[in-house]
Amino acid sequence: DDYEFEGIDIDFDCSTINNSEILNLVEGRMGLISIMNEECVRPSGNSSSFVYKAKMIHKDSNHLVSEKLHRPWEFGVKHFAGLVTYDATDFIER
Repeated sequence: DDYEFEGIDIDFDCSTINNSEILNLVEGRMGLISIMNEECVRPSGNSSSFVYKAKMIHKDSNHLVSEKLHRPWEFGVKHFAGLVTYDATDFIER
């Protein structure tokens, strides 16, 4: 419905996509948002430590991607449509 409203033509049924693992990665008990919030209240919290913690906590995840060529503030997430690399440089602000 949102796609039609925005005038976006798609060729597949989005209702068949199961995003529960991605939602848990982002919003779960030890998800990316929780880790980010924790870093924001730490006096020395920063983007690189956020990414490091996320990669360590979710090292067994099929959806959080850690590549050797990533900079310390970069990570990837495998969404249903493909891999997205995030630059977390300004994720942690006070």
